[in-house]
Amino acid sequence: MRIGAPIRRLLIAWLFVCLHALPSFAQTIDPNNNYCNNSNGALQGEFTLDNIRVCIDDQIRATAPLTLDEISYIPDYKGAGIPDNSLQLTGIFKYSTAGTYTILQKSTINGALAVKCRTVTVLPRDPVQFTTKACTGRQVTLQVNAATLGQYDTYVVSWGDGTNKELTRVELEANPQHAYAATSNNVRTITIEAVYGSLNNVTCSSRSSQQVALASDISQPVIQALTAVDNGTITLQYQVGAASPVQLYQKVNGSYVNTGQQFTGPATFTVKTDAKQVQCFKIISQDVCGSNSIPSDEVCSVVADAQATNKKNTVNWQAYAGPLAQSQFKNYQVIRNDAPLGAAIASQNTTTYSDTDVTCGTQYCYRLVATIGSSATATSTQTVITSAPACVTGISGTVPDNLGTVVVSVENNHPSIVTYLPTTGVPPNYTLVVSRADAGSAAFTPITTLASQTSYVDGSVDASTKSYCYQVTYQGGCGLELPPSQPACTILLTSSSIKSMDWTSASPFTPDAVTDYSVELIDSVSTREKSVGITTHYDRSPSEVVYRYRIIAKSGSYISYSNYQTFEREDRFTLPTAFTPNGDQVNDEFLPKGLYAERFLMHIYSRWGDVVYSTTDKTKGWDGMVNGLPASPGQYAYRIEVIDISNQTIVRTGAVLLIR
Repeated sequence: MRIGAPIRRLLIAWLFVCLHALPSFAQTIDPNNNYCNNSNGALQGEFTLDNIRVCIDDQIRATAPLTLDEISYIPDYKGAGIPDNSLQLTGIFKYSTAGTYTILQKSTINGALAVKCRTVTVLPRDPVQFTTKACTGRQVTLQVNAATLGQYDTYVVSWGDGTNKELTRVELEANPQHAYAATSNNVRTITIEAVYGSLNNVTCSSRSSQQVALASDISQPVIQALTAVDNGTITLQYQVGAASPVQLYQKVNGSYVNTGQQFTGPATFTVKTDAKQVQCFKIISQDVCGSNSIPSDEVCSVVADAQATNKKNTVNWQAYAGPLAQSQFKNYQVIRNDAPLGAAIASQNTTTYSDTDVTCGTQYCYRLVATIGSSATATSTQTVITSAPACVTGISGTVPDNLGTVVVSVENNHPSIVTYLPTTGVPPNYTLVVSRADAGSAAFTPITTLASQTSYVDGSVDASTKSYCYQVTYQGGCGLELPPSQPACTILLTSSSIKSMDWTSASPFTPDAVTDYSVELIDSVSTREKSVGITTHYDRSPSEVVYRYRIIAKSGSYISYSNYQTFEREDRFTLPTAFTPNGDQVNDEFLPKGLYAERFLMHIYSRWGDVVYSTTDKTKGWDGMVNGLPASPGQYAYRIEVIDISNQTIVRTGAVLLIR
């Protein structure tokens, strides 16, 4: 059946209407779809923003064309469908947090869904933080916290006197300065406006302000007090203008160097330094910008020393030598235990003071106080300089006229020191201080204190390897003491060969000298002496079989011994090849002859290797008995082990014939 043209036209129109209505089926919102990607078949909406770059809390307005219906917006679209509860009908937005936001527009065109997305940047309004420094000459320096400059495009500084200046970030970070004209207004308000955009087209901005008091001229600082607290600490109290920063300088090797310490306004400096030496200081006052400075007068410390003698303490010091001493010196005052001692001393050249009001055993601490003037003011401010305390203990009493004889000897390789005190003038309670030094050295070090004792063995050193010298100091009651004795030294006996020996010549007696040396010869049988006069060398005789020697020094009734010298040698002895244990007292035992052993061990073996006799006594030989019965005649083996005085081991083995 053929369709006529009018009907065909009607069908086509109907089909066009149906096809045009198909988008209405896309009105269903997909919750997983990002409608800003325009991949869901929705139509394109349209709107414009009056500004796409604003600051926090600034208003943004959206404008849509009249061709759109049912318009609504999502101010912060996250891309997850189009939630109905996020839609707002108004096109006015305001954001309280900086960042980038997506605005989604939802509308319809002829009943079909239409969407459109645009982004907007919200900028922070953080104010620029800064501090000010007021310098002399009515000059102010800005110090900006660079971390607070943000991403602003330009900055305007209003100095508070009608002067405004636009600066870049780099120029602002360079700490700009401004000098104010001389007027009566000494307090200014400085403002920094940070701008997004330009001065001709400001997007938005932030402001921060701060008042600053313009600085007057700085004044010269005055050191009011220099006090040596102790031998390692000095404090300096000074006066200066309230707003002036100051730095402390100390003289080192003739030149002043910055100590690194600084304060603003009046304060007290504390310096760790050697207060036992004169130390000089200056305080330099500067404005906060470092453009001007004024030093104080130089002030130097004073050093006092105290010495206790019998019934008198003496305080000594160097004359004050600071630059003001000649024209501004006032006086010295000696302080004892925090109280003034006597009248003030007006003479600058006086450098000693004697205190005779002392009590035995009482501690006295002295300070010297020097008072000088200052050129800082017309009225001449005083500077008070106080030394570190010098403390002594008062003494009073008597001591013997002399110490007596000191004798040093060697016992078991350790020095033994004996002091012989006078028979009169020695109280029942006294102290002897023993000091030691290596022979040839003058650096004596105390090693022990003896309370009412006269002898001491120094077990901490080995007198067989080195000679040591000793001094003894007598201390009586209340700190009185005699000068140290002359050194008395141990005798060190040495040998560079088996043929000779030498020993040190320093006297083991003080104050006496050696009058005679003897060589002591020691073997396993006897001990004897051989006088050698005052020589310090001895040659051994080839016939001497002794193996130990030592030196005996004499001075009157006093005697001192050296260390032992031992000569290493093989312990020679002979053994019989046969013996006849028949009771005739001739060759009845098998026994080594000429033996000088320190330790001895002998074993006798049968021909089957059994031990038939053993002994460690070098005087007991084998009498030919085994288990109380006479051994059979024949050959027997022996093994003899000897350890001599030099700790050498000698082993002899062989055979002996037992004859019946």
